Amino acid sequence: MPMLDVSAALTNPYTLDTFDVNRVQEIMNNYGEMTTNVQTFPGESGVVYPEGPEDLARRPEAELNAKTIVIITRFALRGMSSDSNDGKRYQPDIVTWRNDNYIVVRVEDWSNFASGFVKCTCSSTDMVDQSTRTI
Repeated sequence: MPMLDVSAALTNPYTLDTFDVNRVQEIMNNYGEMTTNVQTFPGESGVVYPEGPEDLARRPEAELNAKTIVIITRFALRGMSSDSNDGKRYQPDIVTWRNDNYIVVRVEDWSNFASGFVKCTCSSTDMVDQSTRTI
């Protein structure tokens, strides 16, 4: 295990931001029909920053920005997964940050560098994102 512990930087109030998480559980009935149950976790905290360029893709059907963010948090964000205890299946978490919705596309365990932290890459699901705001 590495000797570097970055948890102090990841819990500093000056670097933290808040976001909401919607966790979607898939439930299949006896007839094979799928329904969903959404659980909301408001006000979670973590370090949030943009990942990569947000280049404009001009296509015949639409103009789109490929907006992605990275979140480092102690909240256990999930991609597509199942629970090993009860076998329940979950769709990827939906994160709402600055009024834009993002779907978790990659989850990395950062336990070696900061106990209990995960690093997640999230991709925007909105057709048009909010404009950039400056403070």
